[in-house]
Amino acid sequence: MFKHYIFTRWNLLDANTTIYNNPNVKNPEEWMEHRMKLFDEYTLPSVMCQTCTNFTWLLAFAPKTPEWIIEKYNSFPRIKIIHKYPADWLRRNNAFEGGINPLMYGQWIITSRLDNDDMILPEYIETVQSYFDETFKLVDTDGVKHVLATGKEYTVARRSNNSPFISLIEQVEVPWQSIANDPKERRLITEPVKTVYYCSHSHMEMHFPSVKSPKKLYKMIIHDKNISNKLEGNEILL
Repeated sequence: MFKHYIFTRWNLLDANTTIYNNPNVKNPEEWMEHRMKLFDEYTLPSVMCQTCTNFTWLLAFAPKTPEWIIEKYNSFPRIKIIHKYPADWLRRNNAFEGGINPLMYGQWIITSRLDNDDMILPEYIETVQSYFDETFKLVDTDGVKHVLATGKEYTVARRSNNSPFISLIEQVEVPWQSIANDPKERRLITEPVKTVYYCSHSHMEMHFPSVKSPKKLYKMIIHDKNISNKLEGNEILL
């Protein structure tokens, strides 16, 4: 019927850095220790406790990641480690397909993105898969921002229509005509595997039709080392 993959860039090598995936990281070892604590406490258990277990979780590590870290996460069920790719690995060529088993022409897949310091609720995978009907589409979800320092939660103030917590349903090796209104952006998308990282999450709906689940299915963790996520929105009062 379909195969479902969650993609997480754990510390994927970037062209501007030596190991980690953002040039704003000044102390790589401190960043690694802090990020691993968040991942182990929030991200990892949230994926492991999904009500639907029909998925594979692809964790993308930089090639220079210490082997003991690779071994640690490689022991979990449904996790597949990827860490042998060059600096430009995750660009428009969507090399995340390197973590996908050889696929037959026409097979349907779902790819979902998840940052390594956020979490999804137990029904996330089940809900995304409920939208599968053999048509190309984005599945968007709603959620909240959770502030570690205070324990308070806030609504998500979006700068774009789609959140980062999106999934792409696609048919392998089948071209897709972009639905972009701008003639400069409209194109025939011919990559065999497009994936949810075809372009920035804020631009995905420019190319693919989007549906949104009304359920709040994720928590974006706001902490003292966030690089791009900021505290916005209104406090949710219980």
